[in-house]
Amino acid sequence: MRLQQLADGLLTALAVALAYALRSEFPLIALPELENFTDYIWLLLLAGLLSPVMLAQQGFYEPSLVSRAATIFKIMRGCTYTVLGLVLFLFIVRVQYARSVIILGGTFASFLIYGRHELTQAFVARRPGIREQLQKRVLWIGRGAATAALRKNLTPAEADLINTVADIDPTTGTFEIVALLHTHAVNTVILHLDGLDPIVVHTVVTACDHEGVEMLIHPGVQLSSPFRLSLDHLGGAPVFYYGAQSARPIDLALKQVVDYLGAVLLAVVLSTLFVLCALLVRLSSRGPVIFRSQRAGLNGQPFTMYKFRTMHAGAESAQAALADRNEMDGPVFKIANDPRITPLGRFLRRHSLDELPQLWNVLRGEMSLVGPRPLPIEEINRIAENAQRRRLSVKPGLTCLWQIRGRNEISSFEDWVRLDLEYIDQWSLWLDLKILFATIPVALFGRGGR
Repeated sequence: MRLQQLADGLLTALAVALAYALRSEFPLIALPELENFTDYIWLLLLAGLLSPVMLAQQGFYEPSLVSRAATIFKIMRGCTYTVLGLVLFLFIVRVQYARSVIILGGTFASFLIYGRHELTQAFVARRPGIREQLQKRVLWIGRGAATAALRKNLTPAEADLINTVADIDPTTGTFEIVALLHTHAVNTVILHLDGLDPIVVHTVVTACDHEGVEMLIHPGVQLSSPFRLSLDHLGGAPVFYYGAQSARPIDLALKQVVDYLGAVLLAVVLSTLFVLCALLVRLSSRGPVIFRSQRAGLNGQPFTMYKFRTMHAGAESAQAALADRNEMDGPVFKIANDPRITPLGRFLRRHSLDELPQLWNVLRGEMSLVGPRPLPIEEINRIAENAQRRRLSVKPGLTCLWQIRGRNEISSFEDWVRLDLEYIDQWSLWLDLKILFATIPVALFGRGGR
């Protein structure tokens, strides 16, 4: 392990040197000229010392039965914390280095360290003596079919770390867990919960806890995304938490803050446009300025959504007569050249100006700046496939991927939902910002709007 840490420290220092070379010799944009390379020697040393420490904090150097994806995440987190630690330390001691070099260095280091890790794994796999020292002495506990299926799906890297000493099926008879741990010098138990008696599970977990034996517990259910599963506490007891999306609670809280601040800023900046649209709607046709509609919010909770009115009075009652002209398959109703829309309403819709009052929904916490567009309650009730209702697992938004990738040019509700689920599964604050900025030209030029 010490050799691995030394190698990763040297690779991190090399990564910072490469970043300096790239930044000084191949500037992509006009940036201030860098100091001499000799001034960066201290930065190389600091990065080389800090990187192995941060990686060790992530458990990167501990032999464990984790997937390649989990290993990559450990490396990314370790290198990210290294970059943040360097920036914070340099700020405290008031020493100036180009932050672009530090950030690039951290990025290069993650690739170099992952390459070193893969080469090390390949080397160990070809040296039986070394491999046996690193292998876990594993006791499998679970129904025969369940553990067999799990073992069949092991990756080569995972299989190389496992030395199976026994495979126990508690449903076929009794067994003495403590004796098995002692007899086989077990240091890892893999427990598959599918079909097991809770008493058996309690006995195994208690024994491993008392004996100091690590455990991997398979929940015994098929999950669409294992990265949404984590351990939490409820009533003082550990529970599995399976999130509706991969976003962490702290990230969602930050998204809420961005929603509030963004809605306030947009309301102030666009206040004149808001008043102008309201006056034009009032003067152009009979009816209220603001149209209120019952929409499905988070988890299907109904809420009142606000829009500038774009249709003639009584338009909702006329929809049934136009049902045969619906151009969208599935539960959604959309037609081109809808006769119920006023001339001004057509302009407002094309440029998404009718959505401005929904900033109030954002401030009320019913909507987000970015999220799947809210559908009327009656359309949600007509959704045939339950999997399509997962779009309700996040707050609806003012704009979304559907808005910037075609809007009304998309005629398949299945494609619409696919974009919404793509957003949910890949969500990040950076994705929200990209969608917000991409919405600006779509709204200005009225792309795909009707």
